[in-house]
Amino acid sequence: MVVILLAACLSCIYPSKADAKEPLTYFPIVKKGEVLEWDEVNKLLPKGATFKVVDLETGFYFQVQRRAGNKHADVQPLTRDDTAVLKHLYNGKWSWNRRAILIPVKGKMIAGSMHGMPHGAGALENGFPGHFCIHFLGSSTHRSRNIDPSHQFMILKAGGQLAKYASGASAKQAVSMFLVGMKQQDIQIAKPILTPALLKDTKITSLFKGITSMQYEIKPQSSRYPPIVRTQIQARIKKYDESGLQSDLYTFLLERKSMTDGWKIIKIRL
Repeated sequence: MVVILLAACLSCIYPSKADAKEPLTYFPIVKKGEVLEWDEVNKLLPKGATFKVVDLETGFYFQVQRRAGNKHADVQPLTRDDTAVLKHLYNGKWSWNRRAILIPVKGKMIAGSMHGMPHGAGALENGFPGHFCIHFLGSSTHRSRNIDPSHQFMILKAGGQLAKYASGASAKQAVSMFLVGMKQQDIQIAKPILTPALLKDTKITSLFKGITSMQYEIKPQSSRYPPIVRTQIQARIKKYDESGLQSDLYTFLLERKSMTDGWKIIKIRL
């Protein structure tokens, strides 16, 4: 999970102290995060608190300060160096894409999700034009007060609970996992609800590459099949990629062995 070689190559960008064995941007991840409710995290990370944000995929970390936010945490990178690490995680471009993160605090390793787009106000001398958001289980957006599915699935990823969630998910929730994985360009989110055959299908796996933005709407389930063990769900998708705007209707065929087994997507008609 932790790409040590990638961390090492950053030593030329972010020099480490003479007595440091690893670059300052590297954090050794030894366990998954705890998936804690927002109400509890809100107390562990009060406004004004400074803490590390560790990227799950790379092990790179940077420091932030929580400045505001009641429904989730509005944070800012602490210094210009911290801003540089955050921007590096998004390949040098600010992005709304979600990333699974870990936050070590008071002996805990908390699972969270962040995006990388500066917006709103900022008060620190850090070269970051605004603040960005960190979400936790059950947190919501400020304006709509809706829970963001992309953030929630990234939180489950950070906590190693995607497979557990998939085992008890409804067919609609299984399709949502696939679509969020597409939107975030992260096949790991969709992996628990895909059959081995679909995971080897390049036509399917290519859907998790190259999308710059996406919206989707899941339609009601079809009654064409016995709903206990098989069902069909359609989703209307609008996406931007290198070809521009595309609008498609995807049809998902899902199956499970029994009522106690999790749903698997066995076929997708694009």
